Parts: sequence; C-alpha cells; structure tokens
Amino acid sequence: MNLLLQPGHARTSPALDAFIETRLLALADRQRIEEAVVRLGDDREASPRYQASILLRIPGPDLHAVACDHTLRGAVQRVIDAVEAQVAARQGRREARRRSRLQQSGAARIGRAW
Repeated sequence: MNLLLQPGHARTSPALDAFIETRLLALADRQRIEEAVVRLGDDREASPRYQASILLRIPGPDLHAVACDHTLRGAVQRVIDAVEAQVAARQGRREARRRSRLQQSGAARIGRAW
C-alpha cells in the first residue's frame, strides 16, 4: 500500500501520523489497497475548523470520504470510520450475492431448464 499524507495547512504530529497509518494498515488486512491519499485541511474561518478526506484506490471503484470536526484527530477518526463502513457494506453485498447464488438450484446456475 502506498500512503500519501497531504497535511495542507494543518499541523500534524507523529502520533496522528502513526494513528492514520495503523488504522489504514488494519483496513488493508480486510481490503486490498493500492494507494491511500489522506488530505488534511485547517480553515480558521470555518466551523468546524478541521477537514479530512481519504481517497482509496482499490480493485473496482475507488472509495472516498470527507469529514469535518473541531479537532484534527476527530476529523481523521470520522473519515476513517466512514471508509471502513463503506468497505464493510461492499463486503456485505458481495457475501449476499454469493449466498444467493449458492441457494439457487444447480439447474438455474448452469442455465439448463429441466
């Protein structure tokens, strides 16, 4: 997995960088990730002030999420939770399709009409 961290105008700490890396590596155990782009923003005029976005390049359609919070760590945690929920939903749909195919009769699966 290639991890790109783009802090923008936000100041990151080594602890936050480690938090992002460990959460994305844990997600990479469930879903193959080719590249993860994490963008962090700090807009002093906005409320909530901090914004985080993630773009995951994975096999199939890419996943992306954006979240805002009053703390940088909160925004990062929210955006990673959103991406994890998207991965879980995708895996759930895949399992449902697999189960429905297995429940069909053998004749229906191979296209024979008996």
